[in-house]
Amino acid sequence: MTKQTAERRSNRRRLFASADLHSVRSREDLVALTRSGYAGVRLTGHFPLEEMGDGELVSLIALLRDARGVGLRVSWSGDCGTLEVGGIRHLDPPRRPDGSFAWSAQQGRALLVRRGPTFLAVEDTRHGERRRIDVDRSEPAAAVLDESRWGRTLTPAEEASLDALELHDLVFRAGDHAVGIAVRQGVWCV
Repeated sequence: MTKQTAERRSNRRRLFASADLHSVRSREDLVALTRSGYAGVRLTGHFPLEEMGDGELVSLIALLRDARGVGLRVSWSGDCGTLEVGGIRHLDPPRRPDGSFAWSAQQGRALLVRRGPTFLAVEDTRHGERRRIDVDRSEPAAAVLDESRWGRTLTPAEEASLDALELHDLVFRAGDHAVGIAVRQGVWCV
């Protein structure tokens, strides 16, 4: 590879695509940005999380999760207010109006999920030590953890079975909407 080619690739990887929250609709949109050479997404607007509707808030958290999963950074502005953000600290934080970040980045900390044939394997290093949590794919809660659609409403069976995921802080919930917050990292070889 020539020096010019390396410089072009390096410059291209620093590009951020500007987007409205509603213009990025799925993980596939984020994959397309990655394949086009973008390093991240800059969301337009300011997001006061406590004032957002449940579906829109869950969609934003899903976007942050899926962007991390495909290697994109998200630059965004927002206020958390009293919203509990402990479980989502592994995702990109918003900038507040004063320029500071709403939460500190946790270097080397992650929450990942891999798909097995009959289970989802979650690896959690957000609290320092490594934890592995296996979730049976036949359980309704597994559908929430494995969900790829953004902002969908929970089914009654999923709602009733979310306690285990909430106990391990694996789900972000707003009203009757929820999204698994583990970054998805592919399929286990079996």
